[in-house]
Order: sequence, then C-alpha cells, then structure tokens
Amino acid sequence: MARVPAPGGHPAGMKDDRAGIAQAVANWALWRDTGRWEKLRGLYTDDAIQHTTWFVGPAREFIDRIAARPLGGSQHFVGACAVELNGDRAIAETRLVLLVRSMLQGAEVDVTCYARSYDRFVRAGNAWRIARREMIYEKDRLDPVDPAARIVLDAAALARYPAGYRHLAYLQAAGGAHITPDLPTPGSEVLKRLYAEGERWLKG
Repeated sequence: MARVPAPGGHPAGMKDDRAGIAQAVANWALWRDTGRWEKLRGLYTDDAIQHTTWFVGPAREFIDRIAARPLGGSQHFVGACAVELNGDRAIAETRLVLLVRSMLQGAEVDVTCYARSYDRFVRAGNAWRIARREMIYEKDRLDPVDPAARIVLDAAALARYPAGYRHLAYLQAAGGAHITPDLPTPGSEVLKRLYAEGERWLKG
C-alpha cells in the first residue's frame, strides 16, 4: 500500500512531520534523563503503552515509577531517526545508546546498551504523540568503573537473558527488578513480529 501524505500533505509538509517526530524522540531522551516529567508525559497519548526491560504497561505508570527514583542513574543518547508516514500515523525507529551506572557486588559498574527505539506516533492536533514505544536491544556490556574492582557474574543467571540485553537485565535483576524475558533482539522471531505488527498498524 502506498504511503499517504498527511492531510493537505506535500513534500514540504511531510518533511515538517518527520522533523517534528524526530524532535519528539530527542526530547524524550533529554526530558526523561533530566526529570522533566510533565513535559515527558506530554509526548505520549493518554492511553500510550511503554515497553522496557523492567516494565510493560501504561506510559503514565512508567513515568510515575521513574519519577520516584533518584536522577542520574541512566542516560540515553539518541542517534539517527528513520520515520515512515501514513496520514495521521507514523513509525519512528531510532538508534539509541543507554548508559546505566549502579552498584553490583559492592562496586560501581557501568552498563552500555546499544538499542533502537520503535515508536508508533499519532497526530494529535498540530503535534505528534507516542502511542506505543518498544525497544529493540542489539548488544550490551558491563564494566567496573574502577578497573581494579573484581566483579564475578553468575554465568547461568546471565545466560537466562537474551544476548541483546543480558548484562543490563542482570544488573537490573540484581537490584530487584522483574525482567521482561522476550524483548526484540536482532534476528529474533519477536523482532519479526514487531515489524509485521507495526506495518499492519501503519497501514490502518
């Protein structure tokens, strides 16, 4: 099915739509990391759904839970954003690097996770809002902040998680989080389903 421009759409209008969506994706990272919770809420539709390694559910609940935590434990760096448009719907897939610093076995550690956000956007008046945000986890690693620190990971526990986010999941589980076990990773059936469902949704 051919892509349909937004109402009254033309190349310039579609360019503006893509720019607005890419800006919303960039704002998500900055506002989430700096605690601008009301601005972050405004990026979502009222019934939006959020998926992460430790949470699947309403975006409003996700924001409530992260707002209750101390700031500074994680940072999100946004890369290239590819946008597909169809009228008042769009999908944005964006490269993302997640940095997390926490304690493990009495030592500070950093987890670096390479991922892609996969966002379903809908037009709401003159703005674009996230209706559903899911993550595709590509690879990650865990390093002690002090190179002299000794961290011993449980190999069996680590192997329970998909390779794309196993170190991130290991660290979060050690902190008491319940980990989502079957998130999209490169080449997985879950990723194929995510793309297929996204295409069907985009076509309306």
